Amino acid sequence: MQQQIILIPNCSLTPRSAALFFATLFIVSLTIALFFWSMGLWPVLPFWGLEMLLLGAALLLSLRRRRYRQELLLTESEISIITTSPAGEDRQRFSRHWARVSLRSPRTSLHPSRLVIESHGRTLEIGHFLTEEERRSLARRLNAMVGRLNESPPLELSG
Repeated sequence: MQQQIILIPNCSLTPRSAALFFATLFIVSLTIALFFWSMGLWPVLPFWGLEMLLLGAALLLSLRRRRYRQELLLTESEISIITTSPAGEDRQRFSRHWARVSLRSPRTSLHPSRLVIESHGRTLEIGHFLTEEERRSLARRLNAMVGRLNESPPLELSG
C-alpha cells in the first residue's frame, strides 16, 4: 500500500497571458511616456524603460515558479520526497518509522510557519509555497499517515 501527495504552487498566470499583459502594458505606458517626451519631459523615457525591465523580470520570476513541484510518496517503510525545480530534481528518503513531521512556528509574525520532515539529524522543508491553512492541513494529514516517532500507522486507515 502506498499514498502519493503532489504539491504544486498555485500559478494561474500562463506564459501566453503574461506575454499579453506585458505587451498591453508596454504599449499603453509607452504611449503615455512618448506623450510626455514630446512635451519636453525627456527623463520620463529612462524611467519607463526601467519600469518595463522590472515588470518583465517580475513576470519571468512568477512564470519560473510554475516549474516547482514536490511529490511525496509514502510506503509502509519509507517516505520519498522528489522536489523538482528549475535547478533540477532532488530526491530525499526518510524511514517512515523514524520520521517525524512537525509544523514549526515562525520566528516573527511576518514569516510563515515551516512544515518539515525530520529523521536522523536530517530535515527537509515541505510545501514552502503553500498558504498557512494549506500547510496546517497537510501537516495534520502527514502526521496521521506517518505517526509519531517510532510509530507507523497503517496507510490505508489515513486518507
